[in-house]
Amino acid sequence: MEHSLKRLVVVNKHDTAQEQKTVKKAKRSKKAKQTKVIRKYKLARKVKKKPGPPLKGGGRKQRALKRRRQQRMKKYAEQPNVGNTRVIVYIPFNNLNVRVTLPKDIYDANLPEANTHLTEPWIYKRMDIFMNFTLKSLLNQTNPNYLAYIVYHDSSRPFIENALLNYPPLPHNIRFIASSEYEYAVMMNLSGYKFWYELHLYSDDMYSKYFVDMLYNYKPKPETKVLICQNGYIYNSATYEIAKYFNYSSSFNCLIYRVKDYLNGVRHNLFQEWLVPGGRNWEGAILLPHEIIKYPAYINHSHSANSAFFFEEEVKRRSNRNVWEDNAGQLALFGELITDPVIKQNIINEFLGA
Repeated sequence: MEHSLKRLVVVNKHDTAQEQKTVKKAKRSKKAKQTKVIRKYKLARKVKKKPGPPLKGGGRKQRALKRRRQQRMKKYAEQPNVGNTRVIVYIPFNNLNVRVTLPKDIYDANLPEANTHLTEPWIYKRMDIFMNFTLKSLLNQTNPNYLAYIVYHDSSRPFIENALLNYPPLPHNIRFIASSEYEYAVMMNLSGYKFWYELHLYSDDMYSKYFVDMLYNYKPKPETKVLICQNGYIYNSATYEIAKYFNYSSSFNCLIYRVKDYLNGVRHNLFQEWLVPGGRNWEGAILLPHEIIKYPAYINHSHSANSAFFFEEEVKRRSNRNVWEDNAGQLALFGELITDPVIKQNIINEFLGA
């Protein structure tokens, strides 16, 4: 009897162990199935989700970096820069009658006739000056991303075309154009840009070779309409004299437009009645919201065929001070002559090339 009971207990223990093994196996099988389902679900989600480059720091930091990047790009797009700004150099050749801008006290018998700028001899002479000075200044620019339009009076077309035959063809971005065609040509070249700069230069003057590049890198205030170059040089090519020069509201300036505003008819008026009653002059630039370019960026060129700028007249404004810095209350100042031949040649090379 005792032996039978012991045997029964052993059998019961064996059955219990088998049941426990069976239960554990069933649990493992169930867990394995669940794991397989979860893995399959996760794999499906990974396939559906578009992969992207991970950024350090997890999701929150990734979103913050993305926002900052978008803000920087938006700010960059709203400022003039190489990617969104068109620079066009406006060069009046003989479309403006500069005689009307002259003060009465320098009218004398030596001045040319009022309409001399429309005659063939004047045009041929000015063409030679343009090719040897202003054109070289344009070609010398370190940044060639600009257009230049040399604007002539419509009636002068035959003289202009004949004069150009005496010189090599101009580069594709520099061309003579009739006054009546200028605005249309500008509008046709503004597509895809947010801003455009109308840079002014007379057909006998020069800009520093760095100036176009400086314009692209300059960040004006949102309300600014014109950048004015007050500091520069005065140069007499007939006598090879050069001096520092200051002009409070010079013709060496750059109008700033938003392209959409310009195409909707917005224009900044530079030629305002101010210093010359009844006349049209560049002095109106200083009356617009403006910023001053301190760098000596221009050469105001005196030569044997000037119509409105005379070395002899400007010498009367001569000053022994540093006219680029000490000029308060002055409209224009002629500084000391630069006599060092090396310095003079370096200046000429900066504007015209070696």
